[in-house]
This record gives sequence, C-alpha cells and structure tokens, in this order.
Amino acid sequence: MAIDLHIHSTASDGTLDPEEIIRLAAKLGLSAIAITDHDSVEGVGPALKEGERLGIEVIPAVELSSDLQGRDIHFLGYFIDFKQEWFRKHLEKLRQARYERAVKMVQRLREAGLEIALRDVLKEAGEGAVGRAHIARVLVKQGLIDGIEEVFSRYIGRHAPCYVEKYIYTPEDIIAIVRKAGGIAILAHPGYSLVDEQISEFIRYGLQGLEAYYHTHTPKQTKRYERLAERHGLMVTGGSDCHGLKSSRGLLIGSVNVPDRVIQDLKRLKEGV
Repeated sequence: MAIDLHIHSTASDGTLDPEEIIRLAAKLGLSAIAITDHDSVEGVGPALKEGERLGIEVIPAVELSSDLQGRDIHFLGYFIDFKQEWFRKHLEKLRQARYERAVKMVQRLREAGLEIALRDVLKEAGEGAVGRAHIARVLVKQGLIDGIEEVFSRYIGRHAPCYVEKYIYTPEDIIAIVRKAGGIAILAHPGYSLVDEQISEFIRYGLQGLEAYYHTHTPKQTKRYERLAERHGLMVTGGSDCHGLKSSRGLLIGSVNVPDRVIQDLKRLKEGV
C-alpha cells in the first residue's frame, strides 16, 4: 500500500488539519503517513489518535530549516520523541522567530504600499507556526496580489524586497537536535536544496538519510540520490510535501511513489538509534 512521509498540516503552513489528513489518507488507501510540520509537532498527537481510529500508521515527525551560504536547507526528523520538554522548547524558540519575522515582513509590505494587517496573518495561521505562506494567502484573499507565486516572486521570496531572514539553527545543530530527540535525521528534497557537496559533511554531523522520492525530483535526480545514499550507507525516504488541497505547494497526499520498504527501513534504523 502507498505511504507518504512528507505532509504539512494546519500546525504549520498546510491547509488541512491533522484529522483531515488522516481521513484523506484513508480514503486514498494509504497505509502510513508522517506529519512533518515546520518547527511544530502540535499536529502529531491528533494525527496519531485519528490514525489509530482509522488504521493508518502515523510516524511522529518534524521539518526544521537551516541555511548554508544563502541556500535554504530543510531536514526531516522521523520517529522523534515529540513530548520531550527540551525539544519542545527548541521548537517554541523557532516559532517565536517566525512570529518576529512575520511582524517585520508585514511592515515592509505596508511600506511597499500593500495594506496588509498582522492580525489577518495571525488569523490565517491560527494556532499553527506562522510563515510566509500565511502572508501570501492573506494578500491573495484580500485581492492585493493575484496569486501565491506572484507574492513570493515579487515580495517575500528570498532576495525579494520584503523578505526577512529568521533565526535558524545550523545544519549541525539541527541534526544533533533530531538525533538527541531519538529521531532519524534526513536531508529533505536535496534536488531542491542543491547541497550535494555538503552531504559528506552532514554525514559527519550524524545525517542518516536522503529524501530521494520527491515531487520536483526528475527520475535522473531520484536515481542520483538513491546511488548517493547507497554509496554513503544512508537510507532513502520520500513524500509529496503536500500542503493541502488549496495550496500551490506540493502535490496531493500519496501522489509520490514511495516504496513500502522505506517504513521498515526507518523502523530498523530507529532500533539502532
């Protein structure tokens, strides 16, 4: 049966709540999923509960951001002990940084002539970790910009005039945090991050796998990362990076072909963590 190990919920910048994700996964015939919200594990508990009810295996997970020479790098942590207090404090620190960045970006957008209010952005985010996607959705909903992609390209994408950096951990720190939390550290969508030269360095920090199966990876890229993983003794994972039915990012849940064996590979690796 199909699996999807990269899905975002309303606990970060997705448009489906955790329970809706599980119900959709069941409807689509998936056997296992992972909720991988940005800087948040608030969706894991509800997903686990709904998954138990509907017979869907849910892997506790998170996605954490870093930066290397101006390039965004994301890491996925699977089978994390998401209830550990020290771990949750790290996430709170990152979510506070997201809030502070949102404040600055809204101010820059207003200075650029776009009458957007912070309260509307926070309302859009709800209880989730606020991000650029929420700002973009508000601008589109209010008719200030035609589409999400235009918001990012003209205003809030990296190098755009209203973009603001946020506090992040180094790749070494992120991998250490994931490992300390009992998790499995995976480099997300390497074909997007384009940090192949640094993979050996990340392995020294404790990296354990690559997300080879991803919706923007070409078949050639997928094969490349499968070979890289084999060469370095890493495992491979994959997922849709679905952000919901109303999102322009990622695809529908289960739309990326991820081999069933990945779940067993994760479990075997977890036993040795």
